Amino acid sequence: MLAIVRQTMRSRLAKELLQHSQNILASQYFIGIGKSDSFANNDVAVAAVDTPFEEKEFRLNLQSIKKIEASSLVIPRVNWSSGSLYSPWSDQVTAHPFYVMNEQKEVYICLSQGGTQVAPSLSIIEPNYGLVGPDAYLTPFTTGDGYEWKYMFSLSPVRVVNFLSSNHIPVLVSESTEALSGPFEDLLLHVQEAAISRELVSVHIVGAGSGYVDGDVPISVNGSGTGAAGTATIVGGQVVKVVMSNRGQDYTYADVSIGGIGTGCVLRAVLSDANGLGKDQANDFKTSSVMFTIKPDGVEGDTFIVENTFRQMGLLKDVTDAAGVAFSGTRLKVLPYVRLTAASGFTSGNQIIGTNSGAVGYIDESVNNNVYYHQNESTGFIPFEDNETVTEIGGSASGNISTVHSDNGVDRFSGEVLYIENRHRIRRDAQQQEDIKLVITV
Repeated sequence: MLAIVRQTMRSRLAKELLQHSQNILASQYFIGIGKSDSFANNDVAVAAVDTPFEEKEFRLNLQSIKKIEASSLVIPRVNWSSGSLYSPWSDQVTAHPFYVMNEQKEVYICLSQGGTQVAPSLSIIEPNYGLVGPDAYLTPFTTGDGYEWKYMFSLSPVRVVNFLSSNHIPVLVSESTEALSGPFEDLLLHVQEAAISRELVSVHIVGAGSGYVDGDVPISVNGSGTGAAGTATIVGGQVVKVVMSNRGQDYTYADVSIGGIGTGCVLRAVLSDANGLGKDQANDFKTSSVMFTIKPDGVEGDTFIVENTFRQMGLLKDVTDAAGVAFSGTRLKVLPYVRLTAASGFTSGNQIIGTNSGAVGYIDESVNNNVYYHQNESTGFIPFEDNETVTEIGGSASGNISTVHSDNGVDRFSGEVLYIENRHRIRRDAQQQEDIKLVITV
């Protein structure tokens, strides 16, 4: 395939999804969990497949839904670690991570490595603008190991709790800086305001050349912008590193060269876009991933099941009730259920079977006179009947149905299923609070 979907398009789609999910007047997004019955093959989670069948099974397996409580753009988590190698930010592919998060939950982009391009040194000093000066977050700074860093943003305690995970870092982004408030957001606002359009961020050595006089020589920059300047370091007749003293601005293109008697040196200018580094951090970090979170706490007002398992999670949009009216609540148990004439001790995880109809369903929960269940392809879809007896497969409990309730407040086949994730079984208990995070990459 010779065509590509550009990162800018993916970032735009991710930001639109994020903004839409945060607009309380727009569509409503819910995270759903379900599938108490096991996968085949010894209950090993299988990869979800993008098919109508997979969506149907997900809907049939649903136990509970909860409206998303928070959402954010995210990037893969990279903790700064002494002795690691980091690559400079580039307009091309980088070999190593180009950003880090320090212990203070501050995120930095690497602009230049220590050592040389041929033999870069390992990072041994954690970036921390507070150790440089109170305003060092506005300009790049170099640590004692030769690495040059640019501060991007800090995580507030709230964002740490809501979004920081073992695999992801939330990116603080706002299309409208007026919407930001608070000390962490103020820092981002200042970084955005200080961003310089079309900087010459760094110089990549394509060819080191030969025959040049060892030492430091100034580079020559010929391009559409102004102000860029730097120094090339020559060792053994070859260019091994270029350090920028001024990154200039307004470069849509630039040629970089050095003078001298040598030959063969080829240098390439690495340019930021029209926003400059720091203005559009989704683009700077090349992210198109959105995290959605909920925190179910125990039974969640009898809307979530405990003492049973779930194996599927998904993102749903705009679910409705059976009459087509948008569901306006924040959480709900969505399983069908049968009401018995008396309480019976059915066991969650087993199956029930109707003695007249032959209907079979997985028992998700048995509470008082209600038995919540689900049917899927493995059980078939014969409906239970009013007034019939149901017995437990794998147990001794039985009961008489007074009424069958095919829905419990919402139509499980309404709205859109945007994401499905299969996992190894997760068991819930009444004292348990999950921190469920779904990450969707556009």
